[in-house]
Amino acid sequence: MITKYIIATLTLFASTALAQTSSSAPSPSPSAPTFESSGRVETKMFIPEDLMRGSLHTVGEQAENDGLLNTYFLYSGDDAFEVTTGIALRTRIRELYAIDKLRAMSQTDEFAKAMANAGRQKVQSVVGLVEDPFGTIKRVPMGASRFFGRIGEGLKGGRTEGEGNMVQSVMGISKAKTTLAVKLGVSPYSYNQELQHQLTINARAIAGGGLVVSAATAAVGGAAGDVISVLNVNQTLQQTLVNSTPDDLRILNRKKLFSLGVTREDADALLMHPWYSPWTETILVDALSNIGVDPTAFLADACKALTEQDAIYFERLAQILARYHVGKAKLRAIHVESRAVCARDTNGTLVFPLSCDYAIWSEHAAGRVAELLALAQGQDEIKGLALWVDGKVSDRAAQELKNREIDLATKVLDKQQ
Repeated sequence: MITKYIIATLTLFASTALAQTSSSAPSPSPSAPTFESSGRVETKMFIPEDLMRGSLHTVGEQAENDGLLNTYFLYSGDDAFEVTTGIALRTRIRELYAIDKLRAMSQTDEFAKAMANAGRQKVQSVVGLVEDPFGTIKRVPMGASRFFGRIGEGLKGGRTEGEGNMVQSVMGISKAKTTLAVKLGVSPYSYNQELQHQLTINARAIAGGGLVVSAATAAVGGAAGDVISVLNVNQTLQQTLVNSTPDDLRILNRKKLFSLGVTREDADALLMHPWYSPWTETILVDALSNIGVDPTAFLADACKALTEQDAIYFERLAQILARYHVGKAKLRAIHVESRAVCARDTNGTLVFPLSCDYAIWSEHAAGRVAELLALAQGQDEIKGLALWVDGKVSDRAAQELKNREIDLATKVLDKQQ
């Protein structure tokens, strides 16, 4: 997905061996630069042991790395799925267990009685979602090939797929759905069709029929985990996400963007974007608000997202920049340079945020470094370059960056603020 344009933050200077002369033999040709190759990597390097297997799933021992992102192989029953990025893998696993719990809930006598109390109202289908809950991202081309222009107005809409409708909101179903989703460790705005269906029918039974969800029924431990805990947000924002309606969140986000100097048009481009769920846009806007500088250039790039994973990517970039702002040095401006989001701090360092699984020193990555180095040359206001990454970087890539005096920090969102 975000793989090719993120590579815009790595670096290169091909080193060549000095030709040595000899009176008895011709000088050898300069040696060609060597690079790391994409291919299979050990999953255990990136995924904790308790996530590798569970009662409903196993994860393949090897993943496919393309130079930046990992594609993992997830198995559940007779089904096998390819899931790109560790973030998406954790999401899919949580959803597997949540769906299993929800199906079990809907087969109980208590559920049947609750639906009878609710008047056996027909559950409205979720329009526009794919039938294959794991294929949403897989079938959409990923990477820089999509990032060539702003999404047209015809593709924008006021609601993302998982938000429900006005009838559901009035009946209290949306609130019940959010509460239930959080208990199960999933997002109420997931694009997973089966999860949305199961959440909606059970929320209807809760809101309209009085179905009581026991702690034992709702608890999803082990591999599923807690969706709030992996969002890298503080407790105040957690409560805002859980207790606010989508419309409430958009009002809050719009106010924050206006306070940063963003125009109404640019604010609406993000807040009405179909691939940014209420939670994703709220986390992104909160991070930008914490930085406190005009994010218009950032938003212009973020609005080019054409998949859910693109939206998550920009959410992570905003969080990385906010973490730098709080933990390293204050940021004074956010730009897009050499086709990559970056920010300049008060010390003159140009900071590039990167969201990836495992960045290696590939030929493509190396070539982009030269562009970044050239970008800094001749600009007196740029005193240095920094790369802040939420994933891992190979030892070779780390050394190459160090050789070029590029400051590197990895797994930056895993560290406590």
